[in-house]
Amino acid sequence: MVAYFFNEYNYKSQTVYFKVLLYLFLTVKVIYWLSYYSLFFGADAIALIKPGSLGSVRNLAFLLYNDSEINFGYVFVFGTLLLLTLSYFLKKIPFIFEFLLWFSVLNIHNKIYPTLTGGDLLLNQLLFFNCFLAKTYRTDSGTQNAFSTCFHNFGVLAIIIQVCFVYFIAALSKLYSNDWLSGTATANLGMVNHFNLFSGPIIKNEILNYCINFIVLAYQLTFPFLIWVNTFKKLLLFLGIFMHLYIAFITGLVGFGMIMIIAYIYFWPFRKQNA
Repeated sequence: MVAYFFNEYNYKSQTVYFKVLLYLFLTVKVIYWLSYYSLFFGADAIALIKPGSLGSVRNLAFLLYNDSEINFGYVFVFGTLLLLTLSYFLKKIPFIFEFLLWFSVLNIHNKIYPTLTGGDLLLNQLLFFNCFLAKTYRTDSGTQNAFSTCFHNFGVLAIIIQVCFVYFIAALSKLYSNDWLSGTATANLGMVNHFNLFSGPIIKNEILNYCINFIVLAYQLTFPFLIWVNTFKKLLLFLGIFMHLYIAFITGLVGFGMIMIIAYIYFWPFRKQNA
């Protein structure tokens, strides 16, 4: 355990790609928020607001929610874009920009809570763990570098465990659902026209829906265990990418599908694995 956390920065290559894709994803989110600013933050916004106090600490996550000034949202939206830029380019300053970025997005999400999906909740988690990930990798043996290495490896491990929990808990909940156990869940989801993009031909094929239903269930239930077996690793990841592209562009949950694929970076078998 001590060797894992302190010997070296683990998953360095994966972390570089993870940060780039995470920030690109969030940049697209910022553009989306600005495009529909009045819907999310305007006087007649989609969210029902009931300002109140939850305590001095919890109130920090509801600064935007509790403020009645409709232009206050611009502070957090453009602030998010600024923090993305600072975090990416000022690599020698650890933690602070990443923490403020997570804080800003958390406030935005609490403001627009009716629009959130599981992808937004996972984004909150990944941005928090991103605070611990190193942007530069020093090789000296000083105390500061030891703490940096430890925090980085904690962040990496937390992301990996988070993804495994997402799948396993989702699978357990499906085992208590009659729709999933009977094989009709994906077909039922495809009938919600408001969210589905191109599901028309798929929901009409009962056999295809039945197969997809149980493939998803089996995948989520076994992923946390089989992903560590090299024989199955790439097969699971390719299958997962296909599944999340289906979720994004067929089911219509684009954000959730994309953020899960981004998190896959830490499972991808790079040629040089540092852990």
